[in-house]
Amino acid sequence: MTDPDEVLEVFDPDGRPTGQAKARGRIHLDGDWHLAFFCWIARSGPAGVELVLQKRSDGKDVFPSRFDASAAGHVRFGESRTEMLREVREELGLTVSESDLLALPRHRQEHVHANGIVDREHHDLNLLRCDLPLSAYAPSQLEVSGLAPVPAAALADLAEGLRDEVETELVEHLADGSFCVTPLRLRREHLVPYERGYHRRLAEQASKLVTRSS
Repeated sequence: MTDPDEVLEVFDPDGRPTGQAKARGRIHLDGDWHLAFFCWIARSGPAGVELVLQKRSDGKDVFPSRFDASAAGHVRFGESRTEMLREVREELGLTVSESDLLALPRHRQEHVHANGIVDREHHDLNLLRCDLPLSAYAPSQLEVSGLAPVPAAALADLAEGLRDEVETELVEHLADGSFCVTPLRLRREHLVPYERGYHRRLAEQASKLVTRSS
């Protein structure tokens, strides 16, 4: 699931590529800046615009079992933007084209973990409109332990500590191809943390995207 020998490109703190290739494991140990692809799926829900959150598998080396972007992953050395879309296919079983995405300004994020990983990432940040039911997804059993639809504005409030929880549901896909749906009370500590305002900006852009494409 996590390949320490995967070759990435080292970036500078301002987001410029350096041309230096380096193994993922070494990049994380040395704390080098690198590029990651992030895709947040937006859709129309019963309570308004929703964002689809991925529950990370409990085998992840960072933030296991936390909720984050619909699909995300490291960008390999020399990979084009079109090739980055493999993350959506690999993690969610959805095939999309670059024209389906709404590109947002890149985001810079730093997380230092107790296991020694220093994760300094520039996020190639994108929104994707997709109204398929979550039961129609085919998520990776290794990477994704569930999917949850969350009203975008409520997610922003939760991340900013303006509410204690959001009631939603967790859709889990099983190895035999079936799925189960269970109630979920999503709390702030269940989310991968980002700087204040990150989820609010996502919610605003998601609302514009869904309104524009409806």
